[in-house]
Amino acid sequence: MKFYQTKLFKFFVILLLFCVYLFITAKSYANSVSTNLTDNIFRLHIIANSDSDQDQELKLKVRDSIIEYVEKITSDCQNKDSVISIISNHKTDLYNITNQVIKDNGYEYSINIEIGNFYFPTKYYGNISLPSGYYDALKIEIGKANRSKLVV
Repeated sequence: MKFYQTKLFKFFVILLLFCVYLFITAKSYANSVSTNLTDNIFRLHIIANSDSDQDQELKLKVRDSIIEYVEKITSDCQNKDSVISIISNHKTDLYNITNQVIKDNGYEYSINIEIGNFYFPTKYYGNISLPSGYYDALKIEIGKANRSKLVV
């Protein structure tokens, strides 16, 4: 009896096909979840002037002020598109808030604010993980906008 006719061979073929099926199913599920997240999440991307502790601390202060303001103006929003629309209409306010935080902390950095679709690496927030990919986001660049610490 040849090996390909044995029960052991048939078992390995079935096992291999099952593993391929599991891989394809898992990949499909991961893509579906990732697409669902990118379609429904609007992220905040703040880039500090540099990696120095002072600039990173300033970035976090800007983040906190921006989040507080955005939560107020978008509290009645039902979807991402309405959030983007409201934030787009308040870019001047966002600029002014960022500029005030920077000045209050003794700095004079330039500011660039954009709303668009930007790449994010995988990011962990406690028990929540957002996969890498392109997300619609509010991006605030402070000063030279050192990109070695990308996401807040």
